[in-house]
Order: sequence, then structure tokens, then C-alpha cells
Amino acid sequence: MEYRVNNLIYAADKDLHGTIRTGIVLTEPVHAGALRKAADLAIKRYPYFSVKLVRRGEEYVMIHNDAPLPVTPGGRAIPLGGPESNGHLFALAYDNKRLYIDTSHFVTDGNGKFPFIKTLLYCYLNIIHPDAKFETSDIAMPESGVPDYESDDYPFPEKPVHTKPLGSDRRAENVLMLDDQPKGYESIDKWTCFRVHVSQKDMMKYASSVDGSPATFIATIMYRAISDLHPDSSLPIVCGMQHQYRKALGKPFSHLCHVNIVPITYTDSMRGKDTELLNTMARGTIILRADNANDLLSVNSHIENDQKIKELTLAEKHDYMKNFLLDKIGMNTFEVSYTGCVPFSGLDKYITDFFPILDMSLSGGISIEIFPVGENFSINIMQRTDDSKYAFRFIELLMEKGIKCLYETQEHFEINDFVLPE
Repeated sequence: MEYRVNNLIYAADKDLHGTIRTGIVLTEPVHAGALRKAADLAIKRYPYFSVKLVRRGEEYVMIHNDAPLPVTPGGRAIPLGGPESNGHLFALAYDNKRLYIDTSHFVTDGNGKFPFIKTLLYCYLNIIHPDAKFETSDIAMPESGVPDYESDDYPFPEKPVHTKPLGSDRRAENVLMLDDQPKGYESIDKWTCFRVHVSQKDMMKYASSVDGSPATFIATIMYRAISDLHPDSSLPIVCGMQHQYRKALGKPFSHLCHVNIVPITYTDSMRGKDTELLNTMARGTIILRADNANDLLSVNSHIENDQKIKELTLAEKHDYMKNFLLDKIGMNTFEVSYTGCVPFSGLDKYITDFFPILDMSLSGGISIEIFPVGENFSINIMQRTDDSKYAFRFIELLMEKGIKCLYETQEHFEINDFVLPE
């Protein structure tokens, strides 16, 4: 079986790996044998994730990979696509109670890989706890078939579609970039997570009272933290709000990466404005710039890029797509991603934490992932240094709003290298 690659994969190189780890903390230590069996069962349901990247002339394709998914003890992030992963672009690792699911962000995004994670967890927990009862209607079983609308390797129209966006997607030319955050991989051994747990009930009670959603509220708080710590800068502070365009594409179950970045621009005149006004502005921006018509601009960009790179050499493809990502995604002060409420089908009874970890090379300096787990939000703040001032000011601002925070000890994190075929 052969699959067409998403053109985003040509952005990958030695300085841009585009990998994403999903960390899950279970209530009990991971059983290696059960995880091995669960991985073999789960991947049968998702054959489009059991692939390896190969070069065909001046382009890449993905072919089916019969080798088992790698399952690595110690939690180490092994290189994806190379010999250590058997060529796989998916990998599993574990360490005590932690389970990691690693993949290339050029292959899928959080929404695309979450169904696989649910199937994997179900298979694993069903082995460990055979008498447990789960609501399986929202879990894809290993023996179930794979619908075409899910596995389609090119879910895009052949030509760009006509669209009339509500609002402009233009960005400010100069934005505040966090110069105290090294660029790219200079400090990869210092990449740090600051993880905060807050009650969903408490945060939503406050956020809803000031016209905020979880994503816009957290964006507002981080904006204030950054503006407090950079009082002399008059440059706009831009939040890159992650947003998927599956709905606009008409392919809600596509497994590919469909991430759109909506810029929320906080100008210098917004300093000192109240939380309600900032939240209203952020939500209005999302409404204007993340409607289906505006999301279709991302669809059209994908189609146009496919057409442009067809005649390029492989080296030219890499340069073109890397510059595209740097121009479209890299010009943010910070980023926020909120998956939304996810149906765990009872699996979360055995989960105490869930946190995505990202390749920070495209980040403006701070990336925040919000994920609901049980009764809490897990807020994962990632940086390229271990300087705690942004995270601690963020926590102080939450507590000033009466929102109690449980702060986890900061930790350095690693992400997987990405090995391209020669």
C-alpha cells in the first residue's frame, strides 16, 4: 500500500523536526508486555499510521510498514523514520506510570492521532483490567473496518475554491518576539515544561463571566504576563491560536494534519484593559478569522503549494515549504492550543494527566496546550529555556482572579528527531 504525503512534510529538515509527543500519566505503572500487545492490536485499525517514508526521485511517498511499532522503555524519544524506529513515523515509549505516543506533526495533528490513542488505551486497559466496563461506541475497535473518508491521503479539492472571508488574515509585520528565548535548537537540552492544573469548574466560572472560552481566557492571561514582563516594548504581542479546518474542508474525520493558525493581535493600546474587553476582542477575532470561509484560505494554500512544488527539486521543495511555515506560523509571540472536551469513554478513570509536548523550533518562544482531564484542565506551558518568569507571572495572574492552581515541578523535555530518507 502506498500513500501520498502531506506537502507539509517537505518542511522537515535537520533544524525543523515537527514532532509531537503526547504524554499520558496512568494511575499505575505501565506493563510492558500489555503495551506491546495493545500496540499490535491498535495499529491494525489505523494502517495509514503504520508507514515509512521513502524517496521516489524528487519527491517522498509513504509505503506500508510491516515492522511492529517501536515500544521503548525509559521514556526516551527515539528518532522517527530511522533504523531505531524501524522506519516508523509513530512510536511508543514508557517510563513508570508515563506513556508517550510520538509522531510526526507532518503526518497528523492532535485531533488526527487522538482516535488511535483511545483505541490503544482501550486495548491496553482491557488487557490489564479485563473485567472493567467501557463505553465502546466512541472507540474504534481493532477489528473494525477503516472508512475511506478517514484514510483518504488527499482529502483536498483538485483546484482552489472560491471563498469570501469575514475578516482579514493579515498579520502585523513586526511583532514582539521573545529574545530571551533562543531560536530553534540552540538550547534543546533546556526546553522546559511548566505544567499547571486548575479546576475546570473554577476556571470556566470565571472565564464565562468575562466573555471568555478556555482558549481565549488563557491567551488573555499569558498576554498580560508577557506585557507585564516587557513594559517598555510597544510592538504588538501576537497569540497564534491553533484552529483546525476539517469542518471547512468537509472532512471531519481526516487523519492528516489540518492545523490553521489564527493570529490574535494585542496592540500596545490594549495594555491595562480589563479582562472582559480583552476576551471579547479575542473571541471576536476567532469568529471573524476562523469561520469556514476564512479556513478555506488554508485549504487553498495547501492546494496551491501542491501545485507549486510539483516541478521543484527535492531540495527546493524543502526550502519552499520551510519558508511557508516560518512565514505563516513562526511569527507569533506565543501560541495557544485547546483540543476541546474530548470523549474518553471511561478510559480517563485510569488517567491522572494528559499533555502534548511540541517541537518548539517554530514557536515564538512560548507554546501552551490546554487539555481537559477529569475535573481539571492540564495547562502545559512550553519554552526553549528554563526561565520561570513567564510561567510564574501567568500563575500569579490566575490566582489573582481567585483560580487556584496546582503547579507541577518544571521539567526539561525532549522531542523526537526526524530522519528523512536519502
